[in-house]
Amino acid sequence: MTSRIIDSHAYCFPPLAQANGFPDAGAHLRYLQREMADHHQPVWRLRDRALAGDNTMLADPRDRTLAGLTNVDFRAGGHGRFVWTVDGEDYAKQYLPPYLTDLSHPPQMLVAQMDHVGVDRAVLQVNPIMGLLNDYVAECVRQFPDRLLGLVSVREWRIDAEPDTELAEVERAYALGLHGLQFIVNARHRHGVLGSWDGPACRAFWDGVTGLGRPILFTIAPVEPKLESYLEQLRIWGGWLDRYPQANVVMTHGFPWRLFLDDGGLELPDAIFEPFRASSAKLQLLFQISLGRVFDFPYRELHPVIERLVEVLGSQRLMWGTDMPNVERFCNYRQTLDTFRVHCRGLLSDAEIDNIVGLSAARTFDLIPNRSSRDE
Repeated sequence: MTSRIIDSHAYCFPPLAQANGFPDAGAHLRYLQREMADHHQPVWRLRDRALAGDNTMLADPRDRTLAGLTNVDFRAGGHGRFVWTVDGEDYAKQYLPPYLTDLSHPPQMLVAQMDHVGVDRAVLQVNPIMGLLNDYVAECVRQFPDRLLGLVSVREWRIDAEPDTELAEVERAYALGLHGLQFIVNARHRHGVLGSWDGPACRAFWDGVTGLGRPILFTIAPVEPKLESYLEQLRIWGGWLDRYPQANVVMTHGFPWRLFLDDGGLELPDAIFEPFRASSAKLQLLFQISLGRVFDFPYRELHPVIERLVEVLGSQRLMWGTDMPNVERFCNYRQTLDTFRVHCRGLLSDAEIDNIVGLSAARTFDLIPNRSSRDE
């Protein structure tokens, strides 16, 4: 087994009650409220810990943009929680693990967690939920250059109106030492921008970004939580992949696994693989952050899906990720790794496991040479 273990999906961020790159803290908290209004974590009442209330407290379910938010004094509650008040009663969601007392996850903490579990490197993802943090992430990488790689965030909702400005920010962030771009599709939806992110007005941005030659990681979510909406986003992505066949591309998180729950397992339709068949795009495997309240460690219910993903895509196109620290509201860091490293032994070959837990990510970020063989 390889000693090169790479978590392809982790986060570092300052306290989430702060502005974190937005004009002010209130603007950032609106993004967080919008996320909580769509999130599957349960709502509970603070005074007695009873499950009570639902996401409609936070936003109009008919409006999935920032404009649909309700005024409920949404705020950071400490210990991984977000809190709000309705009719004098306080409610909460546990979005992060409770040990994040001020809702921050600095690089020193992540690296200590990596040391404890035996993770060699981690790729720092970015999302407006945590903030617009290119300078912060670059500083994390500067402090731990042999342990952390960092991605760049842009204002996705502005790439058609201000392509030169957003491209210039990518170039600036690369000059700071960051390693690739993360593109969050539903960040556009939050602002009510429903036009294709691969439309003609966006081409100047994409031509420039792909010309820089760095990895591009796409986070693709449906506009509505329905299969048809997700397949439409995949069709847009497939067209993008056809236009830029040489791009080094990864889909983050994997698929929206909850859409495919069926009779105690997952049933993946063939249609979701279509963009991969005509491209070299890779897929992150983050199961626990989505399914941690559905299945329990060691997640044997996922074995048929893992086998199918290896069969269809090949292990060299699959990479383990965790969503640390968020995932620790469900299971610990070591368990996310041992789901593959220990409990897929016999299900997959050692070479396939090596690819998933590190080598695929290492090749994506040019830490080791790429290989032409399907599996090593």
